[in-house]
Amino acid sequence: MSYMIISSKTVCGKTKGDTLTNEELQDAGVSAETLIAGNHIKATATNTETKVVQSIKQETKEGATA
Repeated sequence: MSYMIISSKTVCGKTKGDTLTNEELQDAGVSAETLIAGNHIKATATNTETKVVQSIKQETKEGATA
């Protein structure tokens, strides 16, 4: 998970608009939940691939689908 700094305060040596990773916050001993509640950071969307699986239809000898 990654986070963007949204306040004017410096967080882990980074400033407003910079991004932080969960690992950076853990290494600094800082709670992401506390910083979010204090409006210092916000969670950002991650780039995860979504795979689309097409359904498979089985046809019987008569041509009907099961």
